[in-house]
Amino acid sequence: MKFATALSISVLSLSSLDLFASAFVYPSTPVGATVWKPDSTVSISWSDDKQAPLLASKPVFDIFLMTGSDDHQTKLATIATNVKGGVTNSVKYVVPHVSPPGQIYFLMFQTKDGKDTAWATRFTITDEKGNHGTLHPTIPPGGKINPGGVGAIVPAPKKKGAPKAGAPAKAPPANAPANAPKPKPMLQSVPDKQTEKSAGEARERVANNPSLVHVDASSSDKVASAGVPAAAPWFSMVMGAVVAGTIVLSML
Repeated sequence: MKFATALSISVLSLSSLDLFASAFVYPSTPVGATVWKPDSTVSISWSDDKQAPLLASKPVFDIFLMTGSDDHQTKLATIATNVKGGVTNSVKYVVPHVSPPGQIYFLMFQTKDGKDTAWATRFTITDEKGNHGTLHPTIPPGGKINPGGVGAIVPAPKKKGAPKAGAPAKAPPANAPANAPKPKPMLQSVPDKQTEKSAGEARERVANNPSLVHVDASSSDKVASAGVPAAAPWFSMVMGAVVAGTIVLSML
């Protein structure tokens, strides 16, 4: 099978290139010098080869990405289906990742009834870095079959630093280590009944004997003169009662 032009050939005669039938399209792109890079969007186009069935008759066909030798072809992917010839003359395609890279990939155009098939010449698909590879098979001297090469579609390589699917999100940075114990809430001290009873007795003694409370008026004047408001008399009396109560408790 010659890939320099688009040819139609019976599937049963792939191993024998003596029986050719008419093609129905002439692939314009890709050509032998075409280079596809994974993840890029490419255009596949064709024209009428002026042989039946003419594109004017609007034949419906599919387009496939292929690999392998002339007589042992492998279908890798369906590029487009139900393409209406004569209505459109091109399709867009996102290039897959393949292995190995090289000039071992080609296209097949086939009508829905399988009666007419055409091929585009072998072209190159690179790896993700743009390397063309070393595979550029040709028909050996005296031969009729291009041995081609066998490629395959492979998953896209994972980008470095990309989180794995399902991996938990990282916690925000903190000064404390991740395993540092959480601070416990502060507990307010609650006086027991004996403490409350003693405080109550102290307040009662202060109330019955005001002489236990002594407020230094000069201290209040000094505070006021320094620009700080002096404490109100009632506040001073309360504070004095508390202090006196504390003194009495310490004497018990």
